[in-house]
Amino acid sequence: MVDQCSLCEKPRKAHSEYCSLHEGALTNLDAQYAKWVTAFGGRLSKDEYFSKLLSLSETGDAVKRIITRHQQSAVPQ
Repeated sequence: MVDQCSLCEKPRKAHSEYCSLHEGALTNLDAQYAKWVTAFGGRLSKDEYFSKLLSLSETGDAVKRIITRHQQSAVPQ
């Protein structure tokens, strides 16, 4: 169904492919990246950031699903 989040079965937000949970996770993920880059002395790629987040038990499932989707879409087919 087109009106569902592309990661779960919840209704998606207007003008987004995600529900409010996954849209919020994406927003937070993007907002925190700059802070992580600063903490790592300006030397942290987005892929390294994602790998570090995936390895943390504190990282929530919604963020992990967003990261996994990003990684799958970045793989050439």
